[in-house]
Amino acid sequence: MSDAEQDREVVLLVEDREPQPVLSISATVAVARLAQAQGERISELSRFLRARGLAPVGAPFVRYHVFGEMETDVELGVPVAAGASGQGRIEAGALPGGAAITTWHLGVHDRLGEAYERLNAWLEASGREAAGPAWEVYWWIDVSEAPDSSSWPAPTDWRTELVWPIA
Repeated sequence: MSDAEQDREVVLLVEDREPQPVLSISATVAVARLAQAQGERISELSRFLRARGLAPVGAPFVRYHVFGEMETDVELGVPVAAGASGQGRIEAGALPGGAAITTWHLGVHDRLGEAYERLNAWLEASGREAAGPAWEVYWWIDVSEAPDSSSWPAPTDWRTELVWPIA
């Protein structure tokens, strides 16, 4: 990673965000199956959107409501325009609005924990508290077309935004 990329990686911003309508799939998943489950859900959401002529209004996200050693309560979703409705296990919902701290992680996800550590350090140093689970936005994935991991950039070029609502 270049020095410029490392400098961009450590930027923390406090933003006031609007609530964002989403379509998502939530489930408890074994940590060992997490990558496979995420791939399946991204494909399912992409097919659902395309079958209904809906366009995403942003990149897909993953939000871990509870992350345990063996399993996680995970939500994978796609931002959509207001009024979109789900069907079956695809549910309509929203990412929360209000104050949030954000940062970027550039590159492979084996170092993603460092970005979470930066967010935690900021919360502690500023005397603020989280107001719900954080989410990761995967800017290299386009769900408006059938997801094809072979067309994604190399993992060293992935751009992941972390968003954490704060009280």
